[in-house]
Amino acid sequence: MSFSLKDQWAVVTGASSGIGCEIAAALAKGGCHLVLVARRRERLDEVARALESRHGVQTRVIAQDLTESGAAEKVCAQVADLAVSVLVNNAGFGKTGPLNSEPFEVYQRMATLNMLLLTELTYRLLPRLREAPGGARILNVGSIAGYQGVPNMAVYSATKAFVNHLSEGLHWELLDTKVRVTNVAPGKTESEFFDVSSMRGTDFAKRGVLSAEKVAGQAVSAMVAGKRNIITGWDNRLNVFGLRLSPRWLVGAVLRYLFREMRESRG
Repeated sequence: MSFSLKDQWAVVTGASSGIGCEIAAALAKGGCHLVLVARRRERLDEVARALESRHGVQTRVIAQDLTESGAAEKVCAQVADLAVSVLVNNAGFGKTGPLNSEPFEVYQRMATLNMLLLTELTYRLLPRLREAPGGARILNVGSIAGYQGVPNMAVYSATKAFVNHLSEGLHWELLDTKVRVTNVAPGKTESEFFDVSSMRGTDFAKRGVLSAEKVAGQAVSAMVAGKRNIITGWDNRLNVFGLRLSPRWLVGAVLRYLFREMRESRG
């Protein structure tokens, strides 16, 4: 069954910048109305005004710290009057460095946002998505980091493995419904992620970086088509293919070398 974005309502988390903001723009370009969710109200208001002006869509802004207890329930309550048929679980963050280089509370917030919030929003909205007459779509933002444990990004890569696997499982689980689940696994993408994760300025972050706009365009196209998974960038697809053929010890050794900067700068 074909799916059209025209006049649908989408909930997009982490919509104030980066990939989330560009996904919102791609959805709006297709005529989709938007619920923009993130912490920074001022930035969300700017994004909402720009998209309304450029594409003539309706928007709703929800300024919410998604790591707070009850955040998913609060978001769902604020969209109870809307016929939501698209859910984009984009909100998330990462940190680089040895495990003990951050307070444990940072990893708690990371696990809450990257895994639990995503799961709860999907759980709470799924019954409504299943009832959408024209079908529905869920787009989860995973990562190529989720295909292998990454030294000096161990917790982040583990959370993204969860997203990658949950998305694939739900895709097959819902195959006999009108809901399709797509996982996008970006590689290095120009966004605030480099700043939050302490990767900005490293040699690793200077090469092979895709624009957030390009990643978002590929992700939304795959979501509309109902594809199970998309890895952005041909070099990233080759890298993931190589992971499947290479011994795990070799992959780990290579990643340890590639991420040595994070160990040396934070250790």
